[in-house]
Amino acid sequence: MMESLKKSFSSYSKKPFALVWGSLLYIFLFITFLLAGIGIFLIYFLFLSTLGQELNPEAISTLAVVGIIAVLLLFFMGGINAALARAYRNTLTGRKTSLAEFYSYALDKAPDMFGIQLIREGMWLLLVGPALALYIYYLEGYEFMDMLIGTYAFFMTFVIHMLFTPAFLMIGAFGASFYNSLQYGMEFLRKRHIFFIGLYILFAFAWIFNFIPFLQIASIFFLYPLIYNAMIIMLKKTTRIEDEN
Repeated sequence: MMESLKKSFSSYSKKPFALVWGSLLYIFLFITFLLAGIGIFLIYFLFLSTLGQELNPEAISTLAVVGIIAVLLLFFMGGINAALARAYRNTLTGRKTSLAEFYSYALDKAPDMFGIQLIREGMWLLLVGPALALYIYYLEGYEFMDMLIGTYAFFMTFVIHMLFTPAFLMIGAFGASFYNSLQYGMEFLRKRHIFFIGLYILFAFAWIFNFIPFLQIASIFFLYPLIYNAMIIMLKKTTRIEDEN
């Protein structure tokens, strides 16, 4: 783990703007897709206005539009996460990622990333959903059950996301296919699970810092890419994967 962090820090020290550039591209496309989602909803709102109808949040049509927008955002966000991993890895090989390349790679890898996301969320529903339903319908009135179920849900969310992170990185950083990403991801976890847990805990803290004002600047442009690249370095060293595209 420490070796991967040292190599990542060395790469950052030599060309810090290269990693910062990847983060800037991600932020730009994240905002772009988010505004596109808002734009679709505004079109729906204007369409209702032309028909002389008011916006009803509980209407089936409104829920359907919101659901479609959410799925589209989830689909494209997975793609730009893949492009971010690729941009970070390019810094290790001395390549600079252009906006056009970032966008093209995001669209190319979005379907594979979305497929992994569906499996991950399906597993979450399978393992956490019954506990939440049990709490809502039977255990809500019992003391400390909210803390117990909440702790379980938080722990399982952390574990499930950690288990699928190598597959996401395989798709993004190395261009692995859907099936190969799962295969390489399981191989990696089998060999380096202890070291990866420690690195992923650091990554989880960096991810949380991204949403804390002021701290997010240091995290987005330093801590997050540093740990992200460390995970990529560990994956490369452990699996000996070669770029698939």
